[in-house]
Amino acid sequence: MLDINQFNSLEQASSVKKGFPSCPFEGHFEQMIPILKERGGSHLTHLTFLKDKEVFWTKDQTVFIVYRRIANKLIVLGDPIGSEENIKDSIKEFCEYSKNKGLKPVFYQISSKYMQYYHDSGYRFIKLGEEGQVDLRAFTMEGKQNAKLRTRLNKFERNGFTFEVGHPPFTKEYLSEITDVSKSWLGNQKEKEFSVASFREDYVSRFPIAVLRDSDGKLIAFSTLATNYRNTVSIDLMRKVSDSPHGTMDVLFVLIFNWAKAQGYETCSLGMSPLSNVGNCSHSFTSEKIIRLAYLYGNSLYNFRGLKEFKDKFSTRWEPKYLAYKKTILPIAVIQLLLLINGRPRVKILTGK
Repeated sequence: MLDINQFNSLEQASSVKKGFPSCPFEGHFEQMIPILKERGGSHLTHLTFLKDKEVFWTKDQTVFIVYRRIANKLIVLGDPIGSEENIKDSIKEFCEYSKNKGLKPVFYQISSKYMQYYHDSGYRFIKLGEEGQVDLRAFTMEGKQNAKLRTRLNKFERNGFTFEVGHPPFTKEYLSEITDVSKSWLGNQKEKEFSVASFREDYVSRFPIAVLRDSDGKLIAFSTLATNYRNTVSIDLMRKVSDSPHGTMDVLFVLIFNWAKAQGYETCSLGMSPLSNVGNCSHSFTSEKIIRLAYLYGNSLYNFRGLKEFKDKFSTRWEPKYLAYKKTILPIAVIQLLLLINGRPRVKILTGK
């Protein structure tokens, strides 16, 4: 069998500090972590630690909202996190904060869980895609449908590939290996931002890292593993060397599932597949049907279908994600969102003071 190293997650003790409803990023770790441990986060929460966003705190300090400004909008990443009984009021409070700043709040990748609360605040919705999830409790490599994956896994094993999960703190040599793989994968591409994980040494150093090595011990692929502080682990930043063997990421994913299941996790998030199952119903909104065309014919620019097909190998359920907006021209909001994700332009983060 492949070598799977166990690890114990490192937790940092911290205390909640009172502060402004919105303030610079520094110091938010002390406020966020106790709430995450108590209430849990989402498949997006860990992206806050990229430090390219700002955190809004409600006046009672029980809920936080992660956002970033572009032009006249505050783009929120995911649902508010914190006390369930205060989520509805937190949305209203953030809307009032935005109004006082002369800005328009837009909520990106929200779930259906709090949709009624957004609706009560005057928001409209458009489906953006679906988050792929693997039910680890039912995950198995048995059965005819997994025959190809078993064959691929056995081939990597015979050829001397090994798998391990390391945990912080990492040595300089280990981080250097990870960096080389990331550079090989990135090539001439530019790192994305906001809702997509990017390689930063301080960011990847926060999480357990699953790695795959060849028979010579060379690291050929890795993924950071983030948690929602409950029963879900997320396959976050994924990178492989440009000359990696065919099927490398398939094997890495399967081994991560086996490891996560052994650790007691119930769900593994694969992240969102943009435009997945958007506008393919006769009752879909016109805007969603237009977006559907991008999914069908935009593969030359972005491999939407390829990403969905890859995750379909593993996902046992898909959770829809939405954009909540009001009093804004939707196409402009979508373009501004794409600019944020693609890292252009660099904008000044609000301090809220």
